[in-house]
This record gives sequence, C-alpha cells and structure tokens, in this order.
Amino acid sequence: MTTLERTLAKALMEIVIGLDLSEDDAIAEASMQLLEPVITLLQDLSEQDRQALAGLINQFAQEETDPDWHLTAWETPETLGLLV
Repeated sequence: MTTLERTLAKALMEIVIGLDLSEDDAIAEASMQLLEPVITLLQDLSEQDRQALAGLINQFAQEETDPDWHLTAWETPETLGLLV
C-alpha cells in the first residue's frame, strides 16, 4: 500500500474513533449521519480493495495503545461497512 492509502486508512480510523468516543450526545447521534456518505463511497470499492483497507485499519488498531480507543479501532472496518 502507498503512503497515501495508509494515511487515508489511519485518518478514517481516527475519525470513527473520535465520533464514537465523543461525550457530546448530539455528536454521537449525528455520527452515523456523517459517516453514511463515506460508507456509501466505500461500498463502491471492489471486495479486494475493501479487504485491503480493512487490513490496513486493523494494522493501526493493533498499534493503538489507548485502551479507550483500542476496541473502537478494531470495530472501525465493520462500522465503515468494509466487512460485508
């Protein structure tokens, strides 16, 4: 994977984590609405590309040391609809 792909994968993971762990109920409720267009775009990827992106995100999840972020990081591929 390229540096661009790795950077985008990490950015997606951090966005999902940030939305998921928000203590503001309004942000938590709106988070899926914010992610829906991204999920739709990702569904247009080939199965191979979705699996590759999920794999990259899982690599970053393994590196996550913050216990509050760790579980959400592991759930990111599912949240983004990559594991269909």
